[in-house]
Amino acid sequence: MIDVPLWEDDRVTAAVALDEASALLDDALPDEEPAPAEPASPPPAFEVTVYGAPAPQGSKSAKRNKHTNRIHLVESSKYVKPWREDVVGAALVARGRGWKPLTGPLAAEMVFTLTRPRSHFGTGRNAEQVRPSAPAMPAGVPDLSKLARSTEDALTTAGIYRDDALLVEYRRLVKRYHTDHGQVRDVMEVSGCVIRLWRLEEEPGR
Repeated sequence: MIDVPLWEDDRVTAAVALDEASALLDDALPDEEPAPAEPASPPPAFEVTVYGAPAPQGSKSAKRNKHTNRIHLVESSKYVKPWREDVVGAALVARGRGWKPLTGPLAAEMVFTLTRPRSHFGTGRNAEQVRPSAPAMPAGVPDLSKLARSTEDALTTAGIYRDDALLVEYRRLVKRYHTDHGQVRDVMEVSGCVIRLWRLEEEPGR
């Protein structure tokens, strides 16, 4: 039981007495138990930033070889090969020597930055301002899934993992315009992609 002080001075208001009693009660109560800390997520097993123009993979067109008369399927986008080369080159540098390809189930994160076309901007003194009528996000081609496909295959070529079939989870798969730099995490000032991979068996609770 907590004794509340008796106030003999009539000038002391009842509100002050209540404040004093409340303070005594707070001192008497035990401190709250701190909330248990959540287990820290391990750092990525692999991380790289690729500079270049992301290009989709998957759309193919049929072309006949004039020498053999055979029909071959070729990538419709001429930008796929340069993008895959950009990913392979950056991945080889990031992995370093002595790297062993990742095995086991993997989670991935890919954030693609696309450059806004010139038509999205104003003219003259407004040349650096995005037109109000311009789309806020790249809700059109290239398809996000096809961007991931070309990038996944390039990571296989670079020996980052044994096969892209090891990817069982995407934590983030995003495409945004470069004008979102500083507003959306991992969006770059120029076109490219931020890539992260995690080994799932190393994470707590799995």
